[in-house]
Amino acid sequence: MGLFAAALKLPDDHFQGFIDAPVRAPREGQLRAGAHTDYGSLTILLPQEGSRGLEIASRDGGWIEAPAIPGAFIINIGDLMQRWTNDRWVSTLHRVVNPAAGAGGSARRQSLAFFHQPNWFAEIACLEVCLAPGGRPKYAPVLSGPYLMSKFKATVTK
Repeated sequence: MGLFAAALKLPDDHFQGFIDAPVRAPREGQLRAGAHTDYGSLTILLPQEGSRGLEIASRDGGWIEAPAIPGAFIINIGDLMQRWTNDRWVSTLHRVVNPAAGAGGSARRQSLAFFHQPNWFAEIACLEVCLAPGGRPKYAPVLSGPYLMSKFKATVTK
């Protein structure tokens, strides 16, 4: 918003009074983003230094905080890469929680995100190098774009 203000030749903090409070405070235990995997092949996040709340599902069913390390990216494998690799690489189940107020819970969480999605009509099918001898693919082939749209539609109807 500071950049918008500068482009309009306004003071850098012109919009600050419009964006300094959430529409409503989060309720106790409310998630910022529920548990989900990303739909494409790859997600690259550059979290704002000091941001908190991103958690990754562990193999035992618990949650592990993914700290924002200065200058470090967070890389998530997406659903389509999981399908391509026949579960050799697994899509990252993650969520964003509201940390307690004293632990940065009232601070905004900001990340620069890049979601990589293969070409719309690219067929995503098990790669031969990821298939055990005599094994079968775990997933039927899908087209990248229609798969993405089916995931969006399923999210909207929940």
